[in-house]
Amino acid sequence: MVEQVAVFLDWQNVYRRARESFHDVYADSHCGQVVPLDLALCLTEQVADGAPARELSEVRIYRGMPDQAVDPQGYAAFRRQATRWALNRKVSLHARKLRYPEGWSRGWAGEAPREKGVDVALAVDLVTMAVERKFDTAIVMSSDQDLAPAVEFIKSRRTSLGVRVEVAAWRGDYGRSPNRITAPGVYCHWLDQSTYWGLMDETDYNLDTDPPSSTGPVPRPPRPRF
Repeated sequence: MVEQVAVFLDWQNVYRRARESFHDVYADSHCGQVVPLDLALCLTEQVADGAPARELSEVRIYRGMPDQAVDPQGYAAFRRQATRWALNRKVSLHARKLRYPEGWSRGWAGEAPREKGVDVALAVDLVTMAVERKFDTAIVMSSDQDLAPAVEFIKSRRTSLGVRVEVAAWRGDYGRSPNRITAPGVYCHWLDQSTYWGLMDETDYNLDTDPPSSTGPVPRPPRPRF
C-alpha cells in the first residue's frame, strides 16, 4: 500500500520562519524562499521505519495576494512566482487579497499589509479534505497556533476518519519565534539548515524575467554554510 500525502504550506509563515532560522535580519528579500514542490517531496520522503511507503499527491500553498491597483510591483512579483509554481500540476495556489492600512499607497511607512483569512482557508480545506478522505496523510507546515484546532480535530478522529496529520517546522540557530504548530501527540518533521540549503529558491521575483520552461523539480544538493 502506498499512502497519498497532501502537503499544506502556510507560505508567508514558512518564508518568515526560514529567514529567522537561517539568516540575519539584513539578508536579501529572497532569503527564506524555498521551492514548494521540493519541500513537499522532502517531507513526503521522511517515513519512519516500518511505515507504509508514501507518494506526494498534492502541494497546497496558502498566502496573501498583493492588490494590483495598490501595489503593482508586489503584484507583478507575486504573479511571476505563481507562474513558476503552476508549472507542476501537483502544486495549487490558494490566495486571498492582502489588507492594506489606510494611506499605504501614498507612501505611509507605518503598518505593513496583512493577510486576512489565509489561516482560516487552510484550516477549512484541511478538515474538509480529511473528512472526505482526499488524502491518507496531511503534513501542515506553519507556526500559526490558530491552525492547532484543525490539526487536533483530525488527530482526535484518526480512527474514525482513517487519515493521519503531521506538522513540519524549521530547526535553526537564529529562531526568535515558535517554529511549529503545537498539538499533543502530532508528529513533527524538523528540517535543519543543511536541508534548507538544498530547498532554497534564490530567484528575485521582483525582477522582470522570462518564466522557466521546466515542468519538474530541480534537484539541489545541500549546500554547506560558510
